[in-house]
Amino acid sequence: MRQRSLFRWALSARVAALLACLSVLGCPPPPKSLPQSAGLPDVAKDGRDWFEDRAAAAGIHFSLSHHGRSPLTALETMGVGCAIFDYDGDGRADIFLVGQTGAGNGRCALYHNNGDGTFTDVTQGSGLEEPGFYTGCAVGDIDNDGRPDLLVTGYGIVRLFHNLGHGKFEDVTKGSGLEAPSPTAWATSAGFADIDHDGLLDVYIGRYVKFDPHTIQFCGFGAGDQIKSACGPDMYDPQFGSLYRNLGHLKFKDVTKEMGLDKAHGKCLGVTFADVNGDGWPDLYLGNDEMPGDLFINQGGKRFVEVAAERGVSLSEDGRPQGAMGVDFADLNRDGLLSLFVTTFEAEPDSLYAATPDGFYRNVSASMGIGPPTASYVGFGTKFVDVNNDGWLDVVIANGHVRDNEDKIDAKTHYQQPMQLFLNQEGKNFVERSQEAGPGFTTPAVGRGLAIGDLNDDGGMDILVADLEGPARLLLNRFPNRGNWLRVQLTGTTSNRMALGARVTVIAGEQKWSAECTTGGSYESASDARLHFGLGARKAVDRVEVRWPSGKRSTVLNPPIPGDLKIQEP
Repeated sequence: MRQRSLFRWALSARVAALLACLSVLGCPPPPKSLPQSAGLPDVAKDGRDWFEDRAAAAGIHFSLSHHGRSPLTALETMGVGCAIFDYDGDGRADIFLVGQTGAGNGRCALYHNNGDGTFTDVTQGSGLEEPGFYTGCAVGDIDNDGRPDLLVTGYGIVRLFHNLGHGKFEDVTKGSGLEAPSPTAWATSAGFADIDHDGLLDVYIGRYVKFDPHTIQFCGFGAGDQIKSACGPDMYDPQFGSLYRNLGHLKFKDVTKEMGLDKAHGKCLGVTFADVNGDGWPDLYLGNDEMPGDLFINQGGKRFVEVAAERGVSLSEDGRPQGAMGVDFADLNRDGLLSLFVTTFEAEPDSLYAATPDGFYRNVSASMGIGPPTASYVGFGTKFVDVNNDGWLDVVIANGHVRDNEDKIDAKTHYQQPMQLFLNQEGKNFVERSQEAGPGFTTPAVGRGLAIGDLNDDGGMDILVADLEGPARLLLNRFPNRGNWLRVQLTGTTSNRMALGARVTVIAGEQKWSAECTTGGSYESASDARLHFGLGARKAVDRVEVRWPSGKRSTVLNPPIPGDLKIQEP
């Protein structure tokens, strides 16, 4: 669906970036390829599925459906997200599911974790009942009162829900500065971060394309273009996201232009903040649909500079724009550097960008075993997560096509698609093990949002998935012989209360694990802010080090494992 001129532009942009690198930066030699792993992890063959879908048994009866109407427009097929967060401070992770008017269930839903394996729908009376054409959500404590607040995005709508405690939320959007700029503003993913270290969480809201009743609704596919279905992003002009600075008192100001973020390419679907260069300031990556990706480096809280092309994360491995949906940063090989994963459209292998010490990235999808297995699917929600606690971050992906009648267009592809699980082989490569993950992975769905968290507090990371055409999936981790683990919960004082942006390093002998506190990443979703570290066979941890957003440092010696460690900023 790309235009030939766009391809020529992409190639010329990459060549220009390379020439600039050679002439100005004096590029370092390319790093050595990562070695391939010879074997799989030692997993017990007890016949048990690694994940079990417990949504219905747990009391989560939330299902979306377009009631068979076909075809659907692009607007109707791109949502929706989900969230895992402890809204009431009882120490147990709760669930939020995004609904969508016209998709069978026109409301969002909040589920309280009862602590006994069940959840209770507490939406009624919570203040979250009002329906709307919602798409995604983000979680952050915007006023540092210790209660995480909720931002819900959508088409022509953005809602900021202030957490009042006791299961009550107040819509404080009006007058907050976060109102949708127009009735056709299409907001997608959003993310919270303290961009200027003033102790208040700011927010970036991504936006997709210009779509309204006057734009083209359907495009032709198949022989003679006889089959009508949702158009691709190339048929629409881009919309552009906005960065909002938190002014305090539940007020925000649009600072997109003054902070340099008006240089974004637009058509944004994926949003994630991460300190990619280790200077203590949150940077921003935007996954843009069939447009070059954007990597904005934070200049000490004063401005952002876009460097995606020169750093190697703007295009696919073959130098083309890609359909970027889900995005996530993590230290995948325990070298202290944050690598980037981006899910993509079919015939475009998902992109894994390995970080190098010189600040550049290499696309290692093919060499590390992720590229070919993902090329047949349309990927959306994704996260790095250590599913077996062996100490190495794995990759989970929710897939689903964007054309609801894709079976008629191409018999080899389908609207509903299976999820995928890739196990990390000690940072050397990945091996797909989706079949062993169970029916929750192999049963096709129209996967969209995905969030992670330990929902039953058993030390195994669970997965929540939004299905656009069916019930939400609550995939509880049943992985046999999981390794040891440590979970860290941070509380900021000078820094923002949720400590978003803090870097935690766990040290055991010569082994190190590092992670950044965040609720963002994935696609239109938010995950538990508690940091989970799989430790493999380690029976003790020497120390845990925290670098807070304020620049302060904390060290905890010999924390007991397995278990929870709570650290407050000094």
